[in-house]
Amino acid sequence: MSTRRKPYSTATRYKALKAGKEHKDMVPPPSVIPYKTGTAASLDAFFPLYKAKIEALDALLLQQISLSAQMKIVRPKAEIFVNHFYQALQNAIKRETFLAEVRTVYGLDANDGNIPKMDSEADISYWGDKAIAGENARVLASGAPITFPGLAEVQAKLTAFTNLNLQQAEAKTAYDNGQESIAADAVTADQLILKMWNETEAEFDTGNKPSMRRKAREWGVVYIPTPGQAPSPDDFSIMGKITNLITGNPVDEAEVKVVETNETYLSDSDGNYFIPVLTAGTYTLEITKPLHEVETISGVVVTDGVITTLNIQLNPVININGSVSGIVNLTGLPVAGATVSVVGFPLLTATTDGAGHYTISNVPAGMQSVQAQLPPPSPMPTQINNIAVISGGNVTADFNF
Repeated sequence: MSTRRKPYSTATRYKALKAGKEHKDMVPPPSVIPYKTGTAASLDAFFPLYKAKIEALDALLLQQISLSAQMKIVRPKAEIFVNHFYQALQNAIKRETFLAEVRTVYGLDANDGNIPKMDSEADISYWGDKAIAGENARVLASGAPITFPGLAEVQAKLTAFTNLNLQQAEAKTAYDNGQESIAADAVTADQLILKMWNETEAEFDTGNKPSMRRKAREWGVVYIPTPGQAPSPDDFSIMGKITNLITGNPVDEAEVKVVETNETYLSDSDGNYFIPVLTAGTYTLEITKPLHEVETISGVVVTDGVITTLNIQLNPVININGSVSGIVNLTGLPVAGATVSVVGFPLLTATTDGAGHYTISNVPAGMQSVQAQLPPPSPMPTQINNIAVISGGNVTADFNF
């Protein structure tokens, strides 16, 4: 006995709509199309827009990945030049070329002989701006310019870094807006899929339920074993669980493709996947999941009336973590002591410094929710940013209360 599994994510909604749309457009008349006229018209109108939004979101994610790759080059250069500028400043003070009070012009305490820490992108921007403003002010007052590096060199590196940082922020905003737009379509998508599946089952239901499900699957209807009951070989040929090779955790929404039929199936939130009835023979499965190595398994034997159980382990890519940094502001002013954390990862927490900056390292790549809470006794509610953490990269997430 099997039960329909309703779509539960953007990926599963898209797969259901895509299967129904493509099959409808592919079937030549006078073959049966199970959808009512109004449902078919709604599918024709809705799916192209939904598909365009998802493709646009994928493009925005690729843009963020590209920007992060560029940032790996630009950020270290900006950091080095700002760092070396402050080293030159401190060395000039040690040589008594400048008075110690000059430090205050550059945002430092007069007695602070240290190089400012630049642990985050916000730190680099902050101290870079301080360096440029301070040098301009001091030179304007007839002071000798600092060299090796000079102001022009620091400004050039910082400008390239700032511009790229701004592009990242704009790309993140666009990605967030794209996600919100797709999320707003979820109810419409679910209602349309329900109509499509109900009409499909009604059209093919002649009393032979396994036969009905086989035909309905061709139109995108998804079935899983009824909870508490064993899977039936009338409905499935291959089943198993997909887990992470390193952690052993289930891998959801992994795509399992039967190469010979070109059909794909998604694992659920528990990592379980089910492939419906196949003709007896030998098949090859290709399993893909972002941030995991592609797994190809050949020689999978399918026998009539028997379910082949095949558990699969996916190997994560070597670098699956990134970092998140930013500033917490209240009415435009930085907040010290605010708590920023990654939802679902209790150990990934940071507290903002005196300039409102924070950095969280070792954040798993992928979509994450980062939340900020002002220090007590503030009554302000928690703010949450949904961001795409890039493997090996840094993503900026600012909070403005």
